[in-house]
Amino acid sequence: MPCRARYERGETISERHVQAVWYDRDIRPRDLFTRRGEAVRVVDPGKWSLEAGPDFLDAVVEVGPERRRLKGDVEIHLSPSDWDLHGHGVDPAYKNVVVHVTWGCGPDPSTLPSGAVTIWLGRFMTANPGFTPEQIDLSAYPFARLPANERPCYARLKSDPDLAREVLSTAGGHRIAVKSERISRILALRPHERNQVLYEEVMNALGYKRNSSAFRRIAEIVPYAALVAEPDNAEAALLTASSFMDWNRAGLRPRNFPEVRLAAAARLFGTRNVGCITDTDDFSPRALRRMVEFLSAEHVMGRGRAAAVIANVIVPFAIAEGRTPCVPEWLPPEDLSEPVRVTAFRMMGRDHNPAMYSGNDRLVQGLIQVHREWCLRVHPECEGCGLVGMLEKRRKIY
Repeated sequence: MPCRARYERGETISERHVQAVWYDRDIRPRDLFTRRGEAVRVVDPGKWSLEAGPDFLDAVVEVGPERRRLKGDVEIHLSPSDWDLHGHGVDPAYKNVVVHVTWGCGPDPSTLPSGAVTIWLGRFMTANPGFTPEQIDLSAYPFARLPANERPCYARLKSDPDLAREVLSTAGGHRIAVKSERISRILALRPHERNQVLYEEVMNALGYKRNSSAFRRIAEIVPYAALVAEPDNAEAALLTASSFMDWNRAGLRPRNFPEVRLAAAARLFGTRNVGCITDTDDFSPRALRRMVEFLSAEHVMGRGRAAAVIANVIVPFAIAEGRTPCVPEWLPPEDLSEPVRVTAFRMMGRDHNPAMYSGNDRLVQGLIQVHREWCLRVHPECEGCGLVGMLEKRRKIY
């Protein structure tokens, strides 16, 4: 349940509002002070984290007249006392917090990491009579906050669509090649567990981002050999193991609930010959389309998820095992996530035609790589993005 409070003018304010204010330079007050009265300059608000742990990672602030530099994480709360209420003082994930940003006032928690400073952000916002929480479009953060002016990368790419495709193809190929290198290292450490490793990687993909680690853990609890030895009990075994997991169901559609995905895994590995696609050396467009049909048959998974499994598991495995020398130029398209769409808007403008990349998952993987390698490192103003300089020099990104 998200923390909420009543704004002094009668409007509701939530932690997400405070996160947006901290993140967005256009909203965040220029003059900030710690609870002890030291001036604060926000050099970098940090990377907005969507995982467990602090709200922002790798932030940089300068504090006091000597402008001492603090580098670390930022935690956001409505009240200073929420720090202890949420148990952060005894959670090692919060040991690198250097700034505790709160909306309301109160004494600093005694369990804050040594050297951390507290900023009562609400006092600076309420001092502005023109501010209202209604001004903040919460759905736009952290990815979709796009200023009206064009992005620097778009200014370079808008007149050169061939360069845009080259950038995405190179980035997508790099992303998949890195996955294959990781799988190669795993196989070298576990040379006699090839099928188990493959099973774990597919399970990881079926768990989606929020539950991937839990799915991988289930694959360890119910190993591949046990699953294929008793196919009639495969689903029951996976569901029993799942009862020990802490699931994240936030934002999941019913068809993507863990129980549904585990039932799909039971059918895929317990009753079907997955080897017919994991042992192939044919990665032509026709063969790749057949893989999608195989993985999505009988509603085991959607076509978009099947394409994601191919790009994230099947192709990297084939490269790692030497069954194909490189990433295919064309891969079946997966569903477009919000970060992918926003990155495409930034790079190619709001009015671009998604058809230029949506039909080839190598290019979609390229958008994911650009998002993670570049867009998450900079902020809404795109200051300091190294991608732009590389585009100007027409050099390869990676």
